Amino acid sequence: MAYPGVLHQYSTQVAFEFNPSGHKKVIVVIGGLSDGLLTVKFAPGLAKAVEKLGFGVLQIQMRSSYIGWGTGSLDADVEDIKKLVEYLRSPEGGSRETIIIMGFSTGSQDVMHYLLRHSDSIEGCIFSAPVSDREGQDPKDLERLNPKAQELVANGQGNEILPREYANYVFNTPITAYRWCSLHVKGGDDDYFSTDLSQEVFASTFGKLDKPFLVAFNELDEYVPKNVNKPEHIKRWQSVSNPKYWSKNSGIVKGSTHTVAQPEAQQDLFQRVLGFLEEFSF
Repeated sequence: MAYPGVLHQYSTQVAFEFNPSGHKKVIVVIGGLSDGLLTVKFAPGLAKAVEKLGFGVLQIQMRSSYIGWGTGSLDADVEDIKKLVEYLRSPEGGSRETIIIMGFSTGSQDVMHYLLRHSDSIEGCIFSAPVSDREGQDPKDLERLNPKAQELVANGQGNEILPREYANYVFNTPITAYRWCSLHVKGGDDDYFSTDLSQEVFASTFGKLDKPFLVAFNELDEYVPKNVNKPEHIKRWQSVSNPKYWSKNSGIVKGSTHTVAQPEAQQDLFQRVLGFLEEFSF
């Protein structure tokens, strides 16, 4: 499907802005593992939904897009996002006045990582489908596969590509020992949303956020273990968050699987986003 818009080139990267482009207020959509330009299913509809509030929508392509994530890191993603934010603030990028970053799936980890480092550069953020990659795997598989990856990282060989067997568990993507451990070892750099993390850990992440944020957790997310009580899990995050910044529009997106592919689920998500934007008068 063709989507009208503007392809922005800045530094060595690109980002796509859906029409109508040029709004002074924008939402930057950050995809998850294997995502690239125009692969986030709800992004075009989101652009239409938020136009009424004077917002535009862009989707970023990073070095980790498509299969690049297997050799990437959250630190590298944050560098790429920061370049886009700086570009959007510049005259060449449209002198944007309000920038909200919205992570989808593992893009939510990018959002958390970014907010904990550069919160002063944006106005707010959205976590869509913030799930644990570690808990999306069979624990028995991780028990068998993690030791070799951990040994390589411990020996300073974190950038080494793991054997082909590992790729079978991550969308047939070549993956380094570092990124495997970041995603699949408790306490790894990517491990922001797992249900077995302590309140102290959540207090060091959600509790440190100092910009308005929205959490949209999908009701039928197939990557969340079936025994997880989703509303209670969200309450754990809320309990350590500053009520000044936690959006009252946060909650469960009804009828939504991981990618928010269902039209009704997309409308639920869009209403939450619209409510969030109005709630904080962006």
